[in-house]
Amino acid sequence: MTNLGELQDRVAVITGGTSGLGEASAKAFAKEGAKVAVVGRNSEHGQQIVKEITADNGKAIFIEMDVTKGDEVKTGIQKVVDELGTVDILLNSAGIHDGYKDVTQADEESFDKIWEVNVTGVFLITKEVVPMMVEKEKGTVITIGSQGSFVAGPGGIAYVTSKHALVGFNKQLAFEFGAKGIKANLIAPGFIATPMTEDIDDPRLKDIPAQRAGTPAEVASVAVFLASDESNYMQGSEVTIDGGWTIGR
Repeated sequence: MTNLGELQDRVAVITGGTSGLGEASAKAFAKEGAKVAVVGRNSEHGQQIVKEITADNGKAIFIEMDVTKGDEVKTGIQKVVDELGTVDILLNSAGIHDGYKDVTQADEESFDKIWEVNVTGVFLITKEVVPMMVEKEKGTVITIGSQGSFVAGPGGIAYVTSKHALVGFNKQLAFEFGAKGIKANLIAPGFIATPMTEDIDDPRLKDIPAQRAGTPAEVASVAVFLASDESNYMQGSEVTIDGGWTIGR
């Protein structure tokens, strides 16, 4: 493994780290020298990702956690600190889709579940790591939004509402803590080939100027940039990576 060193010796916590964008980002961060905490609920897959990273001379641990449970978040982050020393980077990648259910099809239970994972989970884990970042006067929080953070159509009522909320969360985080050394930015992927989208027949594909779905590795490369010092003057930004779909909206 060649360490390019953009994130050398920094500790990165990646939620949703056992698949899709989270998995790709965990591997990309490790290649750049970060010590990675892969966070998720799929222990078997999480341990496998850790094995792959360590086999490539990287440093990684798996933390089993449901980000919607405050006690699990506290316990999990304490394990990260105990094993890796601190948290320098948080990538909020955990998220679920609602299958395009409109307001008449969605029920209260399903709406609440989408909100808990996509928004409350981001809040709980960010709240847990920000104090140690403030103490060091340095830290990075990256949140995965969506095309649905800006426009209607990439999901149903619950998904689009939740992803819009993350834009406000990201802006407020940057506004409140930018002067305290914390960099907060949001990535808005378009249609990316991940397990979450594999069963979705998305009409956007024919309207994407790039004429294809994106890959998790392409999103991970943006995450590496936002985690690195190369993006230090970016605060509260929203970076779209969607093959050009939103330019025609």
